[in-house]
Amino acid sequence: MIARTALGTACFVGLFLALLGCQSTTEPVPAPQAAPAAIATATPLPTSTPLPTPTNTIMPAGRATTPTLEPTQPPATPAPTTTSTPTPTETAALMVQPTDGPILVEAMPSRDHFPPQLKITDVIPGGYSTVPPTSGRHWGAWSDCGFYNHPLPDELLVHNLEHGNIIVSYNLASDAEVAKLRAAVEAIPLAREFAIVRRYLAIPEGMVALTTWGVLDRMKGVDPERIARFFEDYPGNTGPEFANGLPCTTGIDMTQSSGG
Repeated sequence: MIARTALGTACFVGLFLALLGCQSTTEPVPAPQAAPAAIATATPLPTSTPLPTPTNTIMPAGRATTPTLEPTQPPATPAPTTTSTPTPTETAALMVQPTDGPILVEAMPSRDHFPPQLKITDVIPGGYSTVPPTSGRHWGAWSDCGFYNHPLPDELLVHNLEHGNIIVSYNLASDAEVAKLRAAVEAIPLAREFAIVRRYLAIPEGMVALTTWGVLDRMKGVDPERIARFFEDYPGNTGPEFANGLPCTTGIDMTQSSGG
């Protein structure tokens, strides 16, 4: 009985050990791990490009811009320019030759008046197409008729030309020649209301020049017949402003004026 009990115990122990030996040797499967979280990559902000420094350049049409300018000093007011008619040089005298008689001259593009705020010393002399002038810009005033022993400015007498008046310009050396010219002009009835005679140093010495609007005649010395014929051919009606001309008796008295 005791032996059977011992055998049973031994068998039970052996069966238990055998069961232990029959267990699977497979290693346990590890529990699944969570997938790693995606690494968030921050999108970089765009870098700003600094604007270029404005320069004083001309921009294309349609793009208004206000350039940065350095402060500048206001320009100095130029000194007044005298209108004195200079004595011609030898070269200038060669350019002012006598003519064979009256010649027609094309009128200059403008016969406007100079701005009224200008003084006579603000206008540079010259700029006319002939010597003496026969047309062009001029002062708003004009000269009275008469025989003047001193120069009168071109800018004043061109207005007389616009009215159809006749200008007699002379550069005579002797008093006898000046007296001969005066007598020749005073013998013409039309001259009392339509002629201005003035000394003029822009022509060579010994020359007399006759002008009306668009007409010029330059002669050596005093030729009374030629002067009278000029007044007959152009009797104060060549000016573009008045059909029959305007007498110079309406002008200002220039007796006390040096006229430049």
